[in-house]
This record gives sequence, C-alpha cells and structure tokens, in this order.
Amino acid sequence: MAVPAHQRLRTQYDFEQVRSQGTRLNCGLFIVQYTVEDQLKHSRLGVIASRRGGNAVKRNYGKRVFRNLFRNHQKNLPLGTNLVMVLRSNFDSVPYAELEMRFLKACKTISENFNSEK
Repeated sequence: MAVPAHQRLRTQYDFEQVRSQGTRLNCGLFIVQYTVEDQLKHSRLGVIASRRGGNAVKRNYGKRVFRNLFRNHQKNLPLGTNLVMVLRSNFDSVPYAELEMRFLKACKTISENFNSEK
C-alpha cells in the first residue's frame, strides 16, 4: 500500500520550505528535517535520495523503505508534521529493524520538541 498523494510533499516549494525553515535531526544513516503546521490535518513525507547515494535500484529501495516506515509509524508524529528524509549512501548497510529504531527515535524527538514548544 502506497502513501497517499495528500500525505506526500510533492512540489519543490514544499521541500524548500521544510529544508529552509525546519529543524534538522541527524540520525546517522539519514537526516530528518521537519516542520509542524497546526492547520494541516495529516503529516506529510518527502524523501530525497541523491545520485551520490547509489544507483537507481538502491535509491528506489531507500524511498520504499522510508515510505513504509512513515506509513507504519506516522501515528507517533504530531498532526501537521512535514518530514523531509535525506538518505545517506550507507543507509542499506544495516537491517530494516535498525532503520525502524532510528526512525522511531526521531519521531519521539519530534513529538517531545513539539510538546515543549506548546
């Protein structure tokens, strides 16, 4: 099952807004940049996998993995969170469970930061 279009960052403007105004979390194998907009009713995801990260097969695999992580764990994020995931070239050197653990840790940090700002 795919991430619905309304839950994806689709335009260059959306990506630039998150990357320029958002908060950055370094998770080792990937970087998470996020903003939280109260007026949105759902979270949105964008994945960046540059050519430096590997060939097309590896980049597409990374996008699928992180979309799946987002779909399975978006309930752990505050409503209205815009996420941009930037994959690093060695993201596939660890098992899926490790990526999931790091993603959940990032979700927890985002939620804590959001709750402390209120």
